[in-house]
Amino acid sequence: MPLEPLPPPSPHGKIQSPPKHTCSTAEPCQIRLSDIGKCYHSFPKGSFKARFIPPSAPRFVVKHLAAHPPSWTWTTKGGPNKDRSFQVPTIPITCDKAAPRAIHWVVAVFHSFKAHLNPVAIDGETGKVKPGWLRLYQNNLYVHLRGQMKETAVPKRAPPPTPKPPSTAPPSGHPKPTPSRENFLEAELSKLCQEIAELKDKFHNYITSHEACCVRRSNSPSESSEEEHPTGVTPRPVRSPPVLLTLLPDGSSKPVANPPTWLVTALAQQDLPITFRDSAFVPSPFTPTTSFPEGMLEVIKLKFDGAPPLFLGTHRDGDLRISTAAPASAVTTSYNLPHDPYVPTLPHRKK
Repeated sequence: MPLEPLPPPSPHGKIQSPPKHTCSTAEPCQIRLSDIGKCYHSFPKGSFKARFIPPSAPRFVVKHLAAHPPSWTWTTKGGPNKDRSFQVPTIPITCDKAAPRAIHWVVAVFHSFKAHLNPVAIDGETGKVKPGWLRLYQNNLYVHLRGQMKETAVPKRAPPPTPKPPSTAPPSGHPKPTPSRENFLEAELSKLCQEIAELKDKFHNYITSHEACCVRRSNSPSESSEEEHPTGVTPRPVRSPPVLLTLLPDGSSKPVANPPTWLVTALAQQDLPITFRDSAFVPSPFTPTTSFPEGMLEVIKLKFDGAPPLFLGTHRDGDLRISTAAPASAVTTSYNLPHDPYVPTLPHRKK
């Protein structure tokens, strides 16, 4: 008896996944409200004058966005979901004077994006960025800041392992000796005491070496500089300087167009402390004072060739401060830099 033919496959079988999205090289991608912040989209070819990468966000910006995620309320006016509101993620592009400093930083970085665009992305009649490029950059900046918030998130510590209680199984033919609870606590206590003693020794050695280093630097700064650089200024590896912002009279902020050359040279050093690697606000004009205010986080010493030393510090409010003097205990490190004719100095008082 011949076998019956196999039935055709059911049309209601496994649902195939949609094809992977590929960004166009001629036109910006059309981003819907429901797709904002889901993925990073590439800009069309020829959009920028040079390679453009959004700057790294400072810590105060990341903390503010993590506590207050930026979004706007969208209410439908028709259909089955009429008068229903939805929260759509976004990046603020305008703000008032009373807005937080983190929002001012995001708005300033967003508007600096126009300076990197080619004419193909700007409307010739109005002089504004075309909506397609504007929504694309707003989506990518949101994805960029969200990724930085994930990188800086502090991982939760795992709870310490709990000691396993002794087994209560009945004794067998050859019972194994199990330590009592008193013996276990005594062993743990002796182990902790040993670790505390080792930490005390390490801390004492660190304090001794730090005090010796401070005394040597305060007593003979010229000798140490000659030993480190006997033939002149040694070039240091440089990196891209951070974004410098200045406050306007109306309370908003904008990037500094032409920062001082000596400040750019100092902030481009490769081994700067971490507080100098983010964006910061600088006063205008950027002139030195005779002392630092309270609340300084870190201070570095700048020794330009042929000029008196300067001290550059970061304040806890995110501003950069400059002074002609600072306590030796507050200085983290020093840098020997080449000559710059624009290094600021305090004017001499007439007697």
